Amino acid sequence: MDKISQLPDELLLKVLLFLPTKVAASTSILSKRWEFLWMWLPKLAYDDSMDEHNSLLDFITLNMPQHRAPVIESLRLSFSYGYKGSVTREDIRMWVAIAVTRFLHELSLDLTFEVNPTKLPSSLYTCKSLVILKLEEGILVDVPRTTCLPSLKTLLLHGVTYADQKSLHRLLSSCPVLDDLFVKHNGCESEQLKTFSVIVPSLQRLTLKICRGSFFKALVMNTPSLKYFKFTDYTCEHHDFSDTDFDFDFDYNGYSFYSDDMPKLEEMKVDSTYLDTENFVSLITYVKRLSLCIPDQAEKALYREGIVFSQLRRLKLCSCTINWSKLLVRLLKDSPNLQELEIHLDGAHTNICEDPPVCWENELACVPDCLLSSLQTFKWTRIYGSQKEVDLVKYVLSNARCLKTATILFRSSDSALEEDELEMVIQDLSLSSRGSKDVKLVFV
Repeated sequence: MDKISQLPDELLLKVLLFLPTKVAASTSILSKRWEFLWMWLPKLAYDDSMDEHNSLLDFITLNMPQHRAPVIESLRLSFSYGYKGSVTREDIRMWVAIAVTRFLHELSLDLTFEVNPTKLPSSLYTCKSLVILKLEEGILVDVPRTTCLPSLKTLLLHGVTYADQKSLHRLLSSCPVLDDLFVKHNGCESEQLKTFSVIVPSLQRLTLKICRGSFFKALVMNTPSLKYFKFTDYTCEHHDFSDTDFDFDFDYNGYSFYSDDMPKLEEMKVDSTYLDTENFVSLITYVKRLSLCIPDQAEKALYREGIVFSQLRRLKLCSCTINWSKLLVRLLKDSPNLQELEIHLDGAHTNICEDPPVCWENELACVPDCLLSSLQTFKWTRIYGSQKEVDLVKYVLSNARCLKTATILFRSSDSALEEDELEMVIQDLSLSSRGSKDVKLVFV
């Protein structure tokens, strides 16, 4: 006798949950005991990665209306359009509408389309049970006036199209307990969204990736509960400045930024091709962990004298621009409680400036307080090994009295040092003076 078949339904369903949905459904041919068991699965995932497009379409269309689970915990659909027998927009709308009637908790849609995006059923925007909503690519966000998502806590909008300027605002304003928001805004395609507004009092995590099309005018935020904020803006070419010579008068066409205070903000990551407002400074003064990659023009707008980053504990700074080392010194001087410092060169930014200069000596009249009393970790990744870079490392090593670890990762590329030169740099740093007797120096 088949001992597995004698197990309780609840246990067998837990076993089936480890299998892809279509594989779990194939167990229906084993015996009458298994025939309808899979139809009680609370989690469903379908995609067109397999070759049997027609059979998959027929399978879902036949079985989705008959699915027996009283609650669908998650429905994940990943499909492309354009080939013979492929899933249609009408199919997607029908399946989503059915799932909504089963007290759907999580919906994830990833659709690749040729011309027109898929408009979702209006019932989705009034689904009281929905907790997680993830929409990627070929989706048209067309939010009706009557919208209410009282349980939605996580929302991901990745490269979707908006029906009009009000659609995003309606969607966000209908989510009273929204906690985590991720938006990638394809500015070159989403011309309906000239002003990007995030007004969500409950929001605690926000990730924005904004393409600065010529029509994009403003970013407006009102998120008083925010704790984590990652912000990236980019041109459609994504940091492609290979045709420029980094003239300080380079024309960065910016946009307006408006934000109320975020007193609970703990971590902020900024990767901006243009940061033209001092409003960001008021946000940064609150944070404990800060990651920055900004152009020189933005650095002048971002930083103003007299500001103290008293809460800052961790700083990560990208070294892809000309004045990065000057900004580093300023931040060190005004961050008296800094404990972790990382200098890095983002691999995607190496085309901006092949060997960014290090010009920091004239910026330091005295040793920053954080080196004398709080800095414990220092890390520099993708360092080239120039003399001025080496001198900056030596300065940190010799003055950081509380330093515990210092990690140096050299650049591995055609522009890196020869092996014998690298050995000389490592030896020079190894023999340099230390402000802390306990520091461990690591080379990679």
